[in-house]
Amino acid sequence: MKKQFLGVVVGSLLLSGCSLGGVPVSLTGNENSATSSEISAFAIKSVSGSLWKTEDSGKTFMVKSQVDAKSSITKADILSIAYHPQKSGMIYVGTVDSGIFKTENGGDQWTPIAFPPKRIYSFILDKNDPDNRMFASGMVGEWGKIFRTDDGGTTWRDVYTEPGQKIPITALSQHFRERNIIFAGTAAGTVVKSVDSGETWANVGNEINGTVSDIAFDSTKSLVTYLLVFGQKVYYSSDGGVQWIDWEVEKQKEMADLQDRASRVSSKGNRSEGDSIRNQVTNLSKRNQENEMPRGIVSIASDPTQSGVLYAGTNVGLFRSTDFGKYWEEINIIESAKAFPIRSIAVNPQDSEEIVFVAGKAFYKSIDGGVTWMTTGLNVDRGVSFITYDPFDPKYLFIGLRNFK
Repeated sequence: MKKQFLGVVVGSLLLSGCSLGGVPVSLTGNENSATSSEISAFAIKSVSGSLWKTEDSGKTFMVKSQVDAKSSITKADILSIAYHPQKSGMIYVGTVDSGIFKTENGGDQWTPIAFPPKRIYSFILDKNDPDNRMFASGMVGEWGKIFRTDDGGTTWRDVYTEPGQKIPITALSQHFRERNIIFAGTAAGTVVKSVDSGETWANVGNEINGTVSDIAFDSTKSLVTYLLVFGQKVYYSSDGGVQWIDWEVEKQKEMADLQDRASRVSSKGNRSEGDSIRNQVTNLSKRNQENEMPRGIVSIASDPTQSGVLYAGTNVGLFRSTDFGKYWEEINIIESAKAFPIRSIAVNPQDSEEIVFVAGKAFYKSIDGGVTWMTTGLNVDRGVSFITYDPFDPKYLFIGLRNFK
């Protein structure tokens, strides 16, 4: 596709959505008895703070939204987070309409980084050159664009323009191993891929219907890619996005092929073999119904160490697949959590048995693969957009908040 470039030199930043103050408040879970100050945190109204951090594996959370002595980003809607791959404590966050922020001390203080468009739809840190290069998508007039900075945010240029008017680019994802590869998805279901760090782009895969909200990768098989259509389903690709497979459609094809085979065998007089194949069809149909892909998926997470393991959060529960998304099982979470959408899931990068998610105003953590759960109340004032482990030390986790319409 044809590239369009726009050089932008940014001289100032308006911290829209920022507010004064931002005193850290500790919120505790039910694993240890609470102190009087911690109990008071539950008694007050919801605490303002766009970013929350735990330093004890989820027992307590503190607001980490300070910019300087006078201002904070307590009202900003946080979109995504990215960790510097070599420098512990250096973290970047992208917000919906308050710009990009960077911390070098694990969230104690944030520094704004200017981004030209007012609204950001997706943001990633380029791990090939994390000190200088970032990608973010936004709208300029009626055009959705991907911007790249090569100097830490001083200047930005557009490296891709979506040909369809009024169509934002809603997902950006860099391959964690083959870092020259970047995928982008749009609100109209278009998927494009760059293999040269964003210099050129090509359309990949068949038509997808719906808003692409996330793109994830298998922990071991480099070509295996997952694509989430928000509120609908997960697509699977075994060839790096050349073809996207809808497993439910694929399973129906498998059934039809078996039924055709049974008919051909029976027509040749081999009734016994035909009956055997029909039994296979019956058993397969039962499995397809019992382990179908959950509906209304709003978040996914690929296990960072186990190939083929994928988690899906929905409006009514948490699900897991161990065969690249083909068959699914529901995880037995706390029943009250099913009343809220699970918008973010994370798996400990050092221990696949540890799974966390947020539903409503509670943090849930399992250390036995989802058999039992620890819960922590969150006195937050908005929904949770993400929860992530610090790759340098998994006892640190960040939660980002935003308003969902």
